[in-house]
Amino acid sequence: MKKFISLIIIMLLLTSLFGIREFACMFTLINPSATDVAFGLGSGTANIWNTNPLSVWSNPAKLGYHKNLAFGYSNDSWFENVVWIDFDMYHQSSYISYGWNGIGVLLPAPSAKSHWGTFMDYGEQTMLDEYGNVISTFESYDACSKFAVGVNVMEFVSNFISNESFHSLQYYGDLSIGYNYDNIISELVPEGSGGLPPGVKGAGETNSSGVGYIGRISPFNKINAAGKFYRLDLTAGIYYLNPERTKISYINESQPDPMPYGTRSAFSCKFSIDSSLILEMENDNLRCIIDNLFSIYYSQDNVQYGEKDESNPSVWGEGIEIAFFDIFYIRKGQYVDRRGEMVGDTDGIGINLNYKDILQFQYNKTKFPGGEFQNKQ
Repeated sequence: MKKFISLIIIMLLLTSLFGIREFACMFTLINPSATDVAFGLGSGTANIWNTNPLSVWSNPAKLGYHKNLAFGYSNDSWFENVVWIDFDMYHQSSYISYGWNGIGVLLPAPSAKSHWGTFMDYGEQTMLDEYGNVISTFESYDACSKFAVGVNVMEFVSNFISNESFHSLQYYGDLSIGYNYDNIISELVPEGSGGLPPGVKGAGETNSSGVGYIGRISPFNKINAAGKFYRLDLTAGIYYLNPERTKISYINESQPDPMPYGTRSAFSCKFSIDSSLILEMENDNLRCIIDNLFSIYYSQDNVQYGEKDESNPSVWGEGIEIAFFDIFYIRKGQYVDRRGEMVGDTDGIGINLNYKDILQFQYNKTKFPGGEFQNKQ
């Protein structure tokens, strides 16, 4: 019988990362946005201010707040501190978004090894016979191409209505809805290998989807009106992951395995002070680079994968962000996953350079708690 020792280790690692054993393709739960991860590993559901394309992974309704063309890329190494693992695991994501008049779309971009969107590379695996002899080596991976669209209903409708009273309502709030469609490929062993040990799967392909909503309320219209110095926004969002509860079939299995499904919900608030509060900031050229003088943002997210019961509690995260001039960001959060034994603090920093919403460069870095294998090292 052929043996795939490395693949068994991979499954144990991913299970330890999320604390979920009944789902296949758990790599689809990894959030590629460093900004969202800073508020808890699975967060960002209602963060309308993070318009990086990678943030759409949290909720496609966020596309209703995107402006112009944007490109996002991430490359993260996983379980690199586990000393008894002799292969590398990388999670790469590459996406493009475009927003115009309240409508936003997300398309996958080239990521790795001729795949588009998200690529989970498990590295070179070894195939052994029953005597422990090496038969061959091969590359194993998972891939997901995400397509999404989002519409900010208030902003979109305002393009067709000239009524001033209706336009003033946008100061008070809006509603955005979004939908995503994912094509998922899981290539864990070579096709036709057969004779796999229990628990090790082959290769499969499936589709999944999601629906999200975000509502914004700005309760103090006069404060939020143009020309004022202060702004307060409250947002709430909900995202339904894989409501159809699709499954994936592998080449060596007669019964398909369920894909992850669940619900993400979040509440967020942001208070900001406009840079024009300082008289010197009236310089138009300077204001093209510096927007807000100071802002503080808080978010709390709750995630439930599968059916909730005593053995499967929800996962939650919260965090706070302090921004200076909309250029420098400091983030601090907490992530709690009792079942997956992942409880700890998250830290993040960010740099954002923006010129007239035409040219923007963003860099974000985050540190978050590892799974039970890493915690035991």
